[in-house]
Amino acid sequence: MFNAPGGLGVTQSCLRVRSRWSGSSDTTGLKRREQAVSWCGRAIPFRDGWGKLCRRRFRKGEQVTVTSVGTGMRMRRFSGEDRAAVLELVHADLLPGRPAIGPDVLEQALYAGAGLEAGGCEVLVSSDGTVLGVVSYAVHAQDGAGMLRWLHCVEDDQHLADMLITHTLARLGWQTVHAYAEPTVLGPAGLPVCNRPGTRRALEACGFSATDRSRYLHHRLDTLSPRLYGIADLVQHPGGGWQLFLRERDGTRIGEARVSAPVDGAVVLEWLTLAPECLHLGHALLGKCLVNLADRGIVDVTTCLDAPDDEWPGHEVALHLHEAAGFIVVDQLHIYTRCP
Repeated sequence: MFNAPGGLGVTQSCLRVRSRWSGSSDTTGLKRREQAVSWCGRAIPFRDGWGKLCRRRFRKGEQVTVTSVGTGMRMRRFSGEDRAAVLELVHADLLPGRPAIGPDVLEQALYAGAGLEAGGCEVLVSSDGTVLGVVSYAVHAQDGAGMLRWLHCVEDDQHLADMLITHTLARLGWQTVHAYAEPTVLGPAGLPVCNRPGTRRALEACGFSATDRSRYLHHRLDTLSPRLYGIADLVQHPGGGWQLFLRERDGTRIGEARVSAPVDGAVVLEWLTLAPECLHLGHALLGKCLVNLADRGIVDVTTCLDAPDDEWPGHEVALHLHEAAGFIVVDQLHIYTRCP
């Protein structure tokens, strides 16, 4: 058997297409001090005695929320007053097929998440207080590695992205830092490098190395014709989302798929499994699955497929299957690492 995690695996019994999208210590003993650390040729003053993200307040009197990063611009901790501006920045970078981000989803994105410990969310503001960018970062609880979780700035400007990244590196200190390495409620793991060239160039300029992780695909279903007969049984999955059991007209089960819970008419195709005798009909069966979703009011379906890899020869098969069913490759998703 050959099975690539997050990709397409072939066994004697099935062919599986799996999506890449499937989203403590304390700091009280740290010595508060002011330092100046040079990253990318720029000296950034910072303090390192900061509190846990959204779990407790920063220490009384702590002066880490405002840092000058350039002429007329400064970094400060995210506050509720920044919510509308940050949502506007996030929406400007949404990939096709992604539902709108509401205030409740943004609040979830502010938390470090499972496996992540201390962190922060800070905004870059101009001299008149306009929010120009936002960055969320954290520390991995297991190995202490820094995590640049997500970043957005006006028009994906490279200079602004560079300021946000440089400031984050100063906050996280002299350690390995990963960027866009894990999914969040805002989207899958990986930076969409074609749609976000400014952020990509800024990461590279700050010493990050890229790894091609996956392909982001999108399919609009509002042009599909409805079926006159049932070809799938749809049930709620205990873990959330929907489970679809594909079958022939005589009731023979020939495959199954799982999609995320719908949000504003959009779902994520998390995986698809087909019986071995139906491999040559993979695109048709996927198409039936999509028609069933369209009948239930779903408009947008997205998924992520593993990037090409010599150790996973099934990439082209999986990609062809999705394209034959009407999916379009929108972007490449890269994750980044910077070693000390």
